[in-house]
Amino acid sequence: MPSHRKRPCCICHHWFFPDNRVGSRQHTCGRPDCRQQRRRKMQAAWRARYPDYFSGRRIQARMVPDPPSSPPTKSERSSPPAPSVPPTTSSPPISSRPPPPLRLRAPLNQLPWDIAQSEFGPQDADFIGIMAALLLHETQSEIAAYRVEIRAVAEKLRPPGAQSPIPPVAYLPGSGAEAESHATGISPT
Repeated sequence: MPSHRKRPCCICHHWFFPDNRVGSRQHTCGRPDCRQQRRRKMQAAWRARYPDYFSGRRIQARMVPDPPSSPPTKSERSSPPAPSVPPTTSSPPISSRPPPPLRLRAPLNQLPWDIAQSEFGPQDADFIGIMAALLLHETQSEIAAYRVEIRAVAEKLRPPGAQSPIPPVAYLPGSGAEAESHATGISPT
């Protein structure tokens, strides 16, 4: 039985008849730009609900060995097969050579991630790198919130040229400048 109830598109707000096969699950009209925009909104909402999904998948995907780039040669095919080891279900298979270190933005790219991979293992080093990037991002966003307050305080201070210069010698004990810095007639002790 066809549905003759119109409903508004959630993107362009034009009224449309939903497809009978979709029914109440159809939220947009049939225009491709409305469907594409709804898909983007739904994907963004899903990523907001599960923010660490893709970073976890990237770490696991980096641990899977790469497939051979060329077919095996005749001598490789004639060699006896290596004894198979039953795979464990707790961790993905680890290749004989570790994956390249993660590409991280500055200043994290200055750290020796290849040494971290050899010490902790590739998966743990990737986790540490992602966690460090997250901490760096959160710290920088907190600092950015205080910059506005610091500007307001700095405007109230006198400019550096208007302040009287204090020679650094007066601060050094034993330099002989202590007696000169005291008021006349008052003992330094």
